[in-house]
Amino acid sequence: MEHARTYTALAILAVLCGAGIVRTGVFESEITMFADAAAKSPDKARPHNNLGDALRKAGRVEEAAAHFERALAIKPDYPDALNNLATVYNHYGRRQDAIALLSSCLALEPGHLQARYNLAMTYYESGMPAEAAVQYRMVMQLAPLSHEAAFARSMLSVIAREAPSR
Repeated sequence: MEHARTYTALAILAVLCGAGIVRTGVFESEITMFADAAAKSPDKARPHNNLGDALRKAGRVEEAAAHFERALAIKPDYPDALNNLATVYNHYGRRQDAIALLSSCLALEPGHLQARYNLAMTYYESGMPAEAAVQYRMVMQLAPLSHEAAFARSMLSVIAREAPSR
């Protein structure tokens, strides 16, 4: 009787170890992990957004854009996907499209720090320093001790120095 319990426990342990080994490849990287989640939940926005973010970080921007767009097709009012797709658009120089997406994101979630920060940078890169300054000040109000606020302070100094020449 005691041997039967031991063998049963060992069999269960072997099955669990085998399953763990099979799943190890999924956790190889952020991309493989989120690709697995997106494949298993194709109609959920979050896995596509997370996969897009991992792809963007890996420099696979076109693939990332497809997943952000898929996330927004599933859930058009998803602030993180709006912000992330805007960063891709800005990467490709589509600044007006990025501004539109970031504005939509902030209409849904005014306290979205990354979207506010990205909007400030996009305005500045678009030659709109006054609009950028407004957004940088809002970043500083939202998270005064963040690295985004530190960058905002330095950008406000740059904008102030450039003002006479514009």
